[in-house]
Parts: sequence; structure tokens; C-alpha cells
Amino acid sequence: MSENRVKVALIIKTTGLEYDDRVRKEINTICKLCPDVSFKIFAMLEKNERIKGYTSYGIPYESIYIPARDKYPSASHLSLKAWQFYTTVNKLVKGFDVVWVANVDASLIAMLVRAKKLVWDLHELPEMFLGNPIRKAMLRYIFNRCDLVLHANEERLRYLESVGAIKEPEKHIAVRNFPNFADEDSEQDEKYHGFVEWKGTRKCIYLQGLAGDKRAAFETVEAVMRTPDFCAVVVGGFDPEAKSRLKAMYGGMLDERINFIGRIPQLKIPQYVKQCFTTLVFYKNVSPNNYYCEANRFYQSVVEGLPVVVGNNPTMKSLVDKYKIGVAIESDGRDIEMLVEGINNIVTNYDTYVQNIIKYKDNFLWDTQDEVFKKIILKLNI
Repeated sequence: MSENRVKVALIIKTTGLEYDDRVRKEINTICKLCPDVSFKIFAMLEKNERIKGYTSYGIPYESIYIPARDKYPSASHLSLKAWQFYTTVNKLVKGFDVVWVANVDASLIAMLVRAKKLVWDLHELPEMFLGNPIRKAMLRYIFNRCDLVLHANEERLRYLESVGAIKEPEKHIAVRNFPNFADEDSEQDEKYHGFVEWKGTRKCIYLQGLAGDKRAAFETVEAVMRTPDFCAVVVGGFDPEAKSRLKAMYGGMLDERINFIGRIPQLKIPQYVKQCFTTLVFYKNVSPNNYYCEANRFYQSVVEGLPVVVGNNPTMKSLVDKYKIGVAIESDGRDIEMLVEGINNIVTNYDTYVQNIIKYKDNFLWDTQDEVFKKIILKLNI
């Protein structure tokens, strides 16, 4: 090990490190390109306790205990919780060469933490700072403190430029959330075998990340229920209100057609995708963040060979139209009939879409961004 090893502290609030695929990919890529870099993760996890361990990809982590989370219910006293998160982390990152702040939830850390080098890795648009001139000035202040700001795609970066939030464009780099299943988990567990048995010989639609209405949870499942030749598997959370409505409409038939599998580790996702025929990915136009979303699950499905049905979001529609790898309907997901037509279009033109995916899918692999990460490493001088 080099005596000049660069130590990076990555700060994140997340439900679980094994579900945060972007963090895994970023760390692995930087360590691959620059072996003298080491990471440690400091995380506010779903379970509020102080523990240490290693991720499945070999990175040490330490979870942060926040006293206010035990004292006050979820979604209350957020400022106090954020302050306790910051004060704890600020002590722990002393001695690190780079502080890498992941996502918007840790914005107070990006605003105040003392660091030799500071990276703010925005997995989403920081919409909380765009509501008025004072907040926008705060955002520009944080950007000014940073040595580098990463954005989830070019469209989100350009949006921030268009609203006057970016004054030093040379600091800002887009990193698209392409999949990397080089380390795919090949071990099949009981949950997976149960799913395969449930699916049988039916054509299955892969659905993921339907935790709220803004992702058209109800409309997406309702479209599947209206196409009797298909079943569907839902990976991750699902909007409780949408599920109640669907249960009231379909009763036990819902469970016969839709398998709500719940959360699974990222590296097991390909097992489920490979059992499926197509996928539906919708983000309603309720905010710039939603409108400019470019879902990881969109790329995961394409790379694994599934034609896609997407909405009119420019980020995904432009790729579907360019490479002819599925259908982009003229709705953001609210029109169920259009969703059904999209599924039927996939059936009709399935072979053409699959051939195009085979031809172009390498364009959507994470490792195609190695040059982007070399630029990041150069800018951080590590």
C-alpha cells in the first residue's frame, strides 16, 4: 500500500448501502482507475444505530446514530436531525483528503463540512434550493465551496444552468446511472425460486421503483391487469394507496397476476429481469426532478435485453426514439390506455426491438464512462 494513499470519506443518507447501486459503481470505478485511493462510507441508515462493517463490495462503513431520530417521529424535527448528522460526521472525516457528499439529503454537510477537497454528488435535482432567490443563493454558495459537483444526467445539469444556479460550469460533470452487472450475484435464493414457480410459463413484465404516485404506480399495474396475457413482478416498494385501490378492484386476482416481491440486493436484479418480457418506466411531469429522471431500472432492463415502454420524459424518450429499443408513448404515465397500447406495440414489434438492443446495448454500460471518471480524478488531483 502506498504511503501517499488518498483517503475519501463518502457521506450518504440511504435506506441501505446494498440498495444504493450508484455509490457502489462510483467507488469501484475510482478504485479501479486509481488504486491509491481508499474509501470509507459514513451513512445514516434506515436503522438508527452505531455499527461498523463492510459492504458486499469490500468498503468499510460506519453508520451514524442520531439521537433525535429516537426522540422524534419520522418527518419531524428534520433540521435538528440534519444538524446532529452534520456535527457527528464533521468530527469523523478529519484526516480524510476528500469528502464526497452523496445526494441532496446531506446538503447541510456540503454546506458546512471542513474538507481539503469537497465533492457533491447529486443523484437528484436539489429542488429544495430552487424555490426562491435566497435558497438559490444558498445553492450557489454550496456549489462555490465544492471542488466538483456531479449530476445524474446532462438534462438535469442543463436545467440548473437554465435557472441560473450554476456560475462555474467547469466544476460540473454529468455521470449517467448506467448499469454494471459485472459482479452479478449468481446465487439464487428462496425468494427467487418462489417467484419463478409463481410465474410459471406466463410472459412477465418487470416493474421496479413504484413507491409513489409520481412514478405512475397505479396506472402501471392497472395497465398490466388490462393485458390478460401478462403477469408482472414488482421489485422494491409500492405505493400503499395504489395497492389499496387495486385490491378493491381486483381482490385475490391481483396477487395471481402481480407479484410484489419487495426489495432485493442490486446484484440480484438481473435474475428477475431475465425472467421477463418487457418493462414499463414512467415518471409523471410533476416536477423538474421527476421530468428529467433517467432511471437506473430503464438501463438495467435494456442491458439485460428487455424492450422498454416509457413516457414522454425527454431523457428516456430521446434514447428510445434514437435507438428504437422500445416504445415512448405520448403521455407521462397518466393515460392507462396508452400504456396498454405500448405493451401491445412491444408484442407486435418484439423481434425488431430485441435486435436493436443487441446492436446498441453496449452504449448503456457503466464502464463506457471511464473517461468521465478519469476527468473527475484529474480535477480532484488524486
